[in-house]
Amino acid sequence: MIVQFIGQGIHENEEETCGNYICSSINDDTFTDITVFVAFLRLPGLIELKPFIEKTKSDNRNITFYVGIDEKITSKEALELLLKLDVSAYIYNSERFIYHPKIYLFESKTRNRIITGSSNLTKSGLFYNVESSILLDFTSQDKSGLKVLNQLKDYYSPLLDFTDPNLEVVTQEHIDKLLTEDKISKEYYEGTGNYFSDVHDKSKPKGKNPKLGILGNLEVTEFKPTKNYRNDELKITEDYLAKWDLMFERMKAYSITFGTSTVKRDYKDRTLYGWYRKQKLLYNHKDITMPKEHIEKLKSINFYFGDGHKLRQEKIVENWLEILFDALLNNDRVRVDHRYKYGPNKLRLGTWLVGIVASNKDGKKLDVRKQIEDLGFDFSETSRATDDVLDRFISDLLNDKNPNKMNFRTRFNKIKKKKLTDIQRKEIEEAWQLQFNEELIWTKIHEHYVDRTDEWRSYRQNEGVWHPIKIVGNDNTVLYHWVNNKLKSKKQMDRLKDNFNEAEKMELRQLGFDI
Repeated sequence: MIVQFIGQGIHENEEETCGNYICSSINDDTFTDITVFVAFLRLPGLIELKPFIEKTKSDNRNITFYVGIDEKITSKEALELLLKLDVSAYIYNSERFIYHPKIYLFESKTRNRIITGSSNLTKSGLFYNVESSILLDFTSQDKSGLKVLNQLKDYYSPLLDFTDPNLEVVTQEHIDKLLTEDKISKEYYEGTGNYFSDVHDKSKPKGKNPKLGILGNLEVTEFKPTKNYRNDELKITEDYLAKWDLMFERMKAYSITFGTSTVKRDYKDRTLYGWYRKQKLLYNHKDITMPKEHIEKLKSINFYFGDGHKLRQEKIVENWLEILFDALLNNDRVRVDHRYKYGPNKLRLGTWLVGIVASNKDGKKLDVRKQIEDLGFDFSETSRATDDVLDRFISDLLNDKNPNKMNFRTRFNKIKKKKLTDIQRKEIEEAWQLQFNEELIWTKIHEHYVDRTDEWRSYRQNEGVWHPIKIVGNDNTVLYHWVNNKLKSKKQMDRLKDNFNEAEKMELRQLGFDI
């Protein structure tokens, strides 16, 4: 691990300022995810970072800002520039406590960097003030570095998970609202690099702070287990209650707009997703009692308190059932087969049915199978089970007014004969005898090989050519197929090589026969 102290402001003409390190880190495309936790944000400082931030957008890298607005130092213009840069940006605003971190976090799969100290994201804070910071640079295999990184992300998890009620997404509407409420300042940047701000918010209400315990007895060791802040994350706080009604109205508006009370994980308003997720966690928590009025309001918009994944699966099943019902209404030949697709959009209904059958074998999705059967679909009509295959074969054979013996022979060869009972064997033999007036041969046809060499030579002598012409209904049709198979298969010709003299072999080779 590289540990480096960054100081600035005491010596003149300093290049290794905190701002320069931050710019250099953003400019390093090794880092794919950049997160900034900063108390104060001003336009001149952000302008210095602007070209590097724009580069992250062109490189498809992620950058997220969590900005404070205490003391009215953060400005309208700086927040508007974040919007223009199209980065993910959020405002943290507690009703009682000041949000005061200065952390610049850079992450990738192979390397990470943390810069933290006293530098706010203002031009003076980044480049001119007397400031100090520490830089940690470490690989993703460095245990000490990962320990610090995990502690940091664990502590700030309510922000990173977007569940903290003090978090608001930066929008132009919200910026205008904060300016109207005199919670942010307005600066007039003239391009000279200098600005002056004399705004300090002293409107925070005073309250009784928590009593401190014994101080100075913490032992810091490499192997000491760190506190898991996630265990303390889920709470019903005063801030949470104060903002609940506002968040509920946003949830209500979402449900009206999208026709569902399930917020998608990738929904653009991450704070709403975090709040939505927190409602389910509170409702299902074994030790926390959710206010009854909250439950009633959420139920009024059909809020789903269960597992969102399960709900999505139910909706998927519902959608496929509607498609299946439509296919049955249109008398489509629905099949439990990966190759079967339904409708002009080629919906993979057959693949879905195959999946249901596979799950049924493990005792799963039996309720879905019943719903499918209640629609009138018979799995046995397309089942590959031996009994079902045999029943369909016999039924098709007996009901076919002009059966094609070759086609039925091919189907028969695919039946698993070892699983048939004596009764089933008798039924299929009787059906075959009835339709074709001949005894059924149980072994495959090619096992009863018929040598037509003499017939083939006779045709050559009479017609002057080795390859018979295919004439439907003519006796030559059988010979045509027999000869054509020899043209395609060297293995079959090898059986016949001793039947021909050298002159005949020469003629056959010239015609393409491999002999």
